[in-house]
Amino acid sequence: MKKIFKLAVIGVFLTAILVSTIFMVNAATEKPAPQINRVAPDFSLKDLEGNPVNLKSVIDNNKVTILNFWATWCPPCRAEIPEFIEFVKEHQGDQVALVAVNLQENPKKVKAFAETAGMNFPILIDEKGSVAQDYQIYAIPTTFFIDSSGVIRDKVEGSISLSYLESIYRKLNK
Repeated sequence: MKKIFKLAVIGVFLTAILVSTIFMVNAATEKPAPQINRVAPDFSLKDLEGNPVNLKSVIDNNKVTILNFWATWCPPCRAEIPEFIEFVKEHQGDQVALVAVNLQENPKKVKAFAETAGMNFPILIDEKGSVAQDYQIYAIPTTFFIDSSGVIRDKVEGSISLSYLESIYRKLNK
């Protein structure tokens, strides 16, 4: 009986070591979460026309880049679209880019939705969800504000208002 108990204790101990080792290895290989005051992870996705768009090239050509993760089926995402449309209209010619990353939807469906909604900014398709995973998107909409050096300066989970867009833009555009 004592022998069985000792073997059981050793088995539990070895299992605990194995499980903790697996967790440590996984933690070491995971990419760090994008955080405020850290460089935004670069990526390349296709736009609605099938052309590749690289985040770094967008950042290099603008003082401020607004990166929004969204989906057509998401009510809060739909609610903020008019705010984005107005912001883009007001800032035509300024060095600001608003880029929407659609999560895992059919590009044809997204294109039809964007045309109907009057979306006047680039829409990229994250078909596999890999960019959303790199950015650790757990809720949509999620919006990142990135400065000209590629550093994330703000992050908003949930719908965003035009006044908030303007305030962050003014702060970063100094």
